[in-house]
Amino acid sequence: MKILTYLNQPAQPQGLGLFRIFFGLIILWDLKRFNEIKIVESFYAHDPIFHYEFLNLPLPEIGTLKLLMGVLFICAILITLGVIYRWAMVIFALGFSYFFFLDPVLYNNHLYLLCLISFIMIFLPADGAFSLNKKRKRGTVPQWSYRLLQFHIVLVYFFGGIVKLNPYWLDFHPVEEVLHAAANRTGTDLFLTDWMKYLFAYGGIAFDLLIGALLLIKKTRFVAIISAVLFNLLNSYVFNDIFIFPFFMIAALLLFMDQEKLYGWLQRRKLIASPISKLAGTPLKKSGLILIGAYVLFHLVMPLRHYFIPGYTDWTGEAQRFSWRMKIQYREVEEVQFAIFDTDKNVIYEIDPKKTLFPDEVDQMCNSPQLILQFAHYLNDVIAPKNGVKNCWVKCKIKVQFNGKPSTYIFNPELDLIETSEKHESINDWINQLPK
Repeated sequence: MKILTYLNQPAQPQGLGLFRIFFGLIILWDLKRFNEIKIVESFYAHDPIFHYEFLNLPLPEIGTLKLLMGVLFICAILITLGVIYRWAMVIFALGFSYFFFLDPVLYNNHLYLLCLISFIMIFLPADGAFSLNKKRKRGTVPQWSYRLLQFHIVLVYFFGGIVKLNPYWLDFHPVEEVLHAAANRTGTDLFLTDWMKYLFAYGGIAFDLLIGALLLIKKTRFVAIISAVLFNLLNSYVFNDIFIFPFFMIAALLLFMDQEKLYGWLQRRKLIASPISKLAGTPLKKSGLILIGAYVLFHLVMPLRHYFIPGYTDWTGEAQRFSWRMKIQYREVEEVQFAIFDTDKNVIYEIDPKKTLFPDEVDQMCNSPQLILQFAHYLNDVIAPKNGVKNCWVKCKIKVQFNGKPSTYIFNPELDLIETSEKHESINDWINQLPK
């Protein structure tokens, strides 16, 4: 098969090796941030409340979770150095994914991308260059090692552009809100100009949709790399909550470079030794090609699943995650209040979730109706019995302004969330519609 012949062609390993190093360093950076904000301790500040609808992982003892984070830190060092790389990559991929899926409040796109890339790198000979593994050093790698990683990077950009083709973004929401927030935080009035608004809204769409192709075409690659570096640095300055993501995407540009030219540049400066012809990676077979094809197809279809679900996904929250829907909604929360109605005693217990949850948990809850329901069930199953309540209703008043629309309640404040959720299979049947 011609495609197998192409994917198995030998390629220089230096770009992949350098990417491995930056991947390990960026992981260390993010793990350090987790430690500084005491993310492990935050899991135990209150009862476990939130979980993914499709997966409810058990929360281990705090000592066990701290041990896991320590193991991940060691794995990141080993990955960076290329020492016992394969085992370190397996342990990191499994351990980091477990941590990621413990709580949907943790979700963001760059952590999801790290999970995917880490699993892919288990099967790649990324220790073929710039590693302490002398057996694999300087061997060539099969072309598919680069192509599979390139696919994921292009995928993030491309779907990031596709999701912006919606009436809110084209009408400068949430662009205006984001730029105003950036201007207030940085003191840069440049963000308030009309041309910056157009650059972010329409320039962002053009960049996301085109950058993948421009990186893959030799004639446009240099300009594309420079543009991608500037784009990600600007994003890092504008957004204060995307952390390592822009720098990871800059590091990933190593995968798109002409590997022969990179090899020649490094050799002329005597940064690498003479090449050897040994193939460091495993040639792809037909069965492997089928598995990769199925994997690619899955990740092409997954972000499109919201087309088969009624309602506007960024409002309902259904199919919003795992779809690269980045920075395309803005919610200003105006009211957050829950209440437990004791139907036996006719007593109302007002619940302020801000006294139970961290601020980021409240924000995430107000962005996800599914998390609102989980908190309501927590009140019904845990808090109500603690107060001697046997039969109750749980209601909420969560009022938000969504992408410049008039303020509205996410759910009807008169609805009992517990009873209503049990009667309906889909949240779309009873969530309030967006104002027109």
